[in-house]
Amino acid sequence: MVSSFNPNLISKRARPYFESNRKVLVIEDDRIMGQMVSEILSDVGFEVTTAATGMLALEKLKQQPIDFIILDILLPEMDGFEVYQKLQADPQTKDIPVMIVTAWADRKHLDKASQMGIKQFLAKPFTEDELLLAILTLLIDSTHGEAPQQSY
Repeated sequence: MVSSFNPNLISKRARPYFESNRKVLVIEDDRIMGQMVSEILSDVGFEVTTAATGMLALEKLKQQPIDFIILDILLPEMDGFEVYQKLQADPQTKDIPVMIVTAWADRKHLDKASQMGIKQFLAKPFTEDELLLAILTLLIDSTHGEAPQQSY
């Protein structure tokens, strides 16, 4: 799949958020969905790491720094909510911004995510623009609206 998104369309005001949060972990067990998200993010300049299970994701987080996480709910071994709880319990990962991306976008799961403190929840299927807007919102929220310093 070739992404049709033009990274030059990202506004100058939004670029610092993307440029200062380059490393993303995509936790998605669906190979095609994981590949699609990875390609979209790579096209915009993110360094993408993927994991098909929560356990693998937790191991990868021990090996490399990550700026934010895109997390599916329906995963083998442990679901995305369990992964999120483990992330929150670990001082090394508790401050990493997390966005849930799932086909389970019903009231029950939205309420559970909200109660757990997850602020970004994107329903599948989604467009490239919706994904990037949700990521921008996640990154702005995680910095409390204070734009990262741009280096020239």
